[in-house]
Amino acid sequence: MINLDDVQDGIRELERTASLGLAGAMIAEYPAEDRRYDQTEYEPFWAAAAALDMPLSLHTATRRQGKIRGAGPGTLRDASSRATKAFYPALSMCDLIFSGVFERHPRLTLAIVEFELSWAPNVVISMDYTYRERHGEAIYRFKDGMLPSDFFRRNVVLSFQEDAIGIRLRDVIGVDKMMWGSDYPHSESTFPQSQKILAEILAGVPQDEQAKIAGGNTARVYNFDVASLTGRCRGEGSWRLNSTA
Repeated sequence: MINLDDVQDGIRELERTASLGLAGAMIAEYPAEDRRYDQTEYEPFWAAAAALDMPLSLHTATRRQGKIRGAGPGTLRDASSRATKAFYPALSMCDLIFSGVFERHPRLTLAIVEFELSWAPNVVISMDYTYRERHGEAIYRFKDGMLPSDFFRRNVVLSFQEDAIGIRLRDVIGVDKMMWGSDYPHSESTFPQSQKILAEILAGVPQDEQAKIAGGNTARVYNFDVASLTGRCRGEGSWRLNSTA
């Protein structure tokens, strides 16, 4: 988790973790309101992450707002906040896209992690509408006729646990953008029924798409050495789902 209160210090930490062999880094899903990710102060950090080929994750429960809502002094989240939790990473993604970050840093990858999938199509459609129809709001104009959805498809990936609706929308979201995770060992994890639950969610999905969603996309995004990993895990060398594994 990279602290960007001091951007130069954040760059040094990103470089340090990359030198250790870590495959990616986390940043707050939503920063302080007066330091949102469309600010120019972050430009050196985006450049460093792209140069290091380090995907940046917006992970759930990492926003910088202190107490959120609910009764009692210790409340961090209530049911309404949890049910609408994708709002904040969506806002950060829009800030990055609309301010041209991905146009200036085409190799930068943003992973929106543990927020499921099905929220994305509406946001992507709304971004394109806003860009086309609201020039007074979408002030930054992209080169070569690019639209916000083009940067979503090129630079953004999503992770999920149990979003069957999102899987049905995979033709809109993009199969190559979907990364499954069990969230083990947290209380909301699919463990110990992960294989069964994922098989049910992916029922009817072509095997090549299942392979990407269940592990292939993650391996590609984070540059995992799949041959080495599968060589050490005999019997699980294929991404094909196996309910008996």
